[in-house]
Amino acid sequence: MRIDFLGTGAGNYRGSRRQPCSALLDGVLLDCGAGATGRLHDLHRFDGVDAVLITHLHTDHVAGLFDLLLHTIITGRSRPLTILSPPGLRAILGSLFAARSTVVDPSERYDLRLLEGDRPEATVGRWAIRSVPLEHSVLDLGFELKADGLTVFYTGDTREPCAAHTVRADVLIHEATYPDHLADQARAFGHSTPSDAAAAAVAMRAGRLLINHVGDQADAESEVLRAARAVFPETEVTEDRTHFEL
Repeated sequence: MRIDFLGTGAGNYRGSRRQPCSALLDGVLLDCGAGATGRLHDLHRFDGVDAVLITHLHTDHVAGLFDLLLHTIITGRSRPLTILSPPGLRAILGSLFAARSTVVDPSERYDLRLLEGDRPEATVGRWAIRSVPLEHSVLDLGFELKADGLTVFYTGDTREPCAAHTVRADVLIHEATYPDHLADQARAFGHSTPSDAAAAAVAMRAGRLLINHVGDQADAESEVLRAARAVFPETEVTEDRTHFEL
């Protein structure tokens, strides 16, 4: 089982090195930032997406969904697609479809299932998926995914400490938008530092921590990795277009 990181940047990303947040975990797309569709095509995995999990409705996590849905029409998709999201996405997509921005409403071509709410859950393929509301500037849903004895937890954006600490996960995918010396900014904007992410991994008894949603500060990668590994040694900082075997 593997995870491909399509975009690992925060909302303040600059240029093309780190695109907005998105990752593909064995048929499940974790958020859908701008540019995700092209990178899925590059991997020849666009047609392998069975579900899209949207943590929250900030554009760096959802803007790529509109392009993805258009490409489901272009590529002639016929099998179901499930989307889990906080409240509000249905109205956004309704406006998009009414404007015929995806040529036609995708639900006219295949079974498009949108599960929207404060705690949506579903079973998609091998994955049992449930959501956990976390702390951010808007409602953010962390997602727990279980399959074949493996539990993965994905935070989206969150301020620590949060409800994820009640979850036990083998792999934690956690944001670290701000380095430790900008902890006050992290708190103010509902984000985390690498030390926060590492402390969450300890609390969740994780075996592995993968950090994403990295900010654009100078030397961010080295500072994030150093600070997180000081608390939780089994940490990696993700990069765009890289993958990990789980």
